[in-house]
This record gives sequence, C-alpha cells and structure tokens, in this order.
Amino acid sequence: MTLRLPESLRRRQSDDPLGEIFREEAEAERIATLVRLNKALASSLQHLQASARRFHEADPETREEARKRWRRRHAEACEALWNVLIQREICGLRQHDAFLREFDVPRSVHLLMGPAATAIEPPDPRPPADPALPANDRMQRPA
Repeated sequence: MTLRLPESLRRRQSDDPLGEIFREEAEAERIATLVRLNKALASSLQHLQASARRFHEADPETREEARKRWRRRHAEACEALWNVLIQREICGLRQHDAFLREFDVPRSVHLLMGPAATAIEPPDPRPPADPALPANDRMQRPA
C-alpha cells in the first residue's frame, strides 16, 4: 500500500513550465512594487507630519507659505496612498483597514486620495495630538 498526498496539496505539473516561470516572476515583481510603494507612502507621511508641525510653529507672516507647503505634501501623500491601495488590490489584498491603522494614515489623506487630492482643498492640519492618548484617538475624525 502506498501513501499519496491529497489532490489539494499536490503541486500540479504545469503543461507550460515556461509560462509558470513567467507567472512566478510577475508575482514577485508585483510584490516588490508593493514594497517600494509602501516605503514611498511611509516617507510621504513623515514629510506630511513634519510639514504640519512647521505649519503650527509658523508665525503669522509665514503661515500662508507653510499652508501651501503642507497642502503640497498632503497631495503627495494622497497620491502615494492611492498608488499603494491600487497595488494592494492587484496583489489580492482587499481589506485595507488594518493597513491604514498600521501606517497611521490621516483621515483627510484617506478621504482625498486619488483624483480628489487636487480637486478639493484639504482642511488645515490639526494641532499636534496629546501623546498621552492612544493612537486610535489621535486619528482625525470628521466633525
């Protein structure tokens, strides 16, 4: 008597081994692209936070220039988030809530990502959060 793996666990022999290699290569490239886009999003969110700090520290004479800089950084973060979420969908990752919490994406960036990023003026950044609050309580909430 011989033992065999169940059909569901057996690796199927492909009729097209070259096609299988190309599919594996394409999958690896999709994942590598997602990693690069995640890094770009993290960097963009850091720049946005720094710009928000500078906005709140600006005196009245330089406040308008700081606001323009913050809005430009906000649009960049919106674009980066849009790119990441599209790539996540391509990779088959369709649940984004935990991802958005992990990256601590501001609500305004999430709401204004994609084509809406330049169509609507984002609100001014919120004042710095109280560090004693848990991270979920620091997220921007709609008024």
